[in-house]
Amino acid sequence: MSTVGHTLKKNRELRKLSIQEVCEELKISRDILIKLENDEIYKTPDMVFYIGHLRSYSNLMDLNTENIIEDFKNQISSFSNNTSENILKPSFDNNKFNFVKIFSGSIILVIFLSFYYLFINNDYKKQEYAIVPDIPEIYIPTIEKTELIIAQNKKEKSIENINLQNASSANASNKINTDNENKKFITLKFLNSTWIQIRDNSENIILSQLMEKDEEYSYGVNLGYNLTVGNAGNILVLIDNDVRGKLGKYGEILDSYIVDSKFSN
Repeated sequence: MSTVGHTLKKNRELRKLSIQEVCEELKISRDILIKLENDEIYKTPDMVFYIGHLRSYSNLMDLNTENIIEDFKNQISSFSNNTSENILKPSFDNNKFNFVKIFSGSIILVIFLSFYYLFINNDYKKQEYAIVPDIPEIYIPTIEKTELIIAQNKKEKSIENINLQNASSANASNKINTDNENKKFITLKFLNSTWIQIRDNSENIILSQLMEKDEEYSYGVNLGYNLTVGNAGNILVLIDNDVRGKLGKYGEILDSYIVDSKFSN
């Protein structure tokens, strides 16, 4: 009697097709095709998938697919009955069986715990430290400038406050009374790329740009310029080449800040 597997294999060979060619054409595992041809498929919960693969294979061979599937089902039933008749009732040693179960359960538990602590637990800890990624250094000045603009927009300034500020700036400038103080120079040295705006007492903009690392800008103490910076911690203040410290803390935004001859930080 010709089996379903024999029929499939015979037709494939007549068409001069290899198992690999059929596998690539149908996108079906090579092992499954070999099992179908060798009649090594038995009744399992996955039978519906094997029938689907068989249907595709039969259609490719231009066979009577419905008859092939019906023969396959009968063949499987026949194999299952023969197998059931030949299977002897096993004899179990309960003590050995219990030992095997306990041992197997212990191995599974050890593997599970090892996997958890080595991978899952470590990944969770890493995620706690990786919720917010580091910002590329190249974008920091742009972000600083944006934060500064937002801060300035939120800050409400009345005409009275502006006048008071101008008066305060003028008073600060007038405190430099001696010729020696008037001759002193302030040098701003930029430790990293930082945005800065420098204005005079009349609010005229003297400088407004992104200064690069190691650039410097100098002006006379008597000018009393107002400084607005995005990151005060990136600016080192020198007065007559005497290092007085950084303009502020890293990440600190300063608005209308005046550096005088007594500055020290």
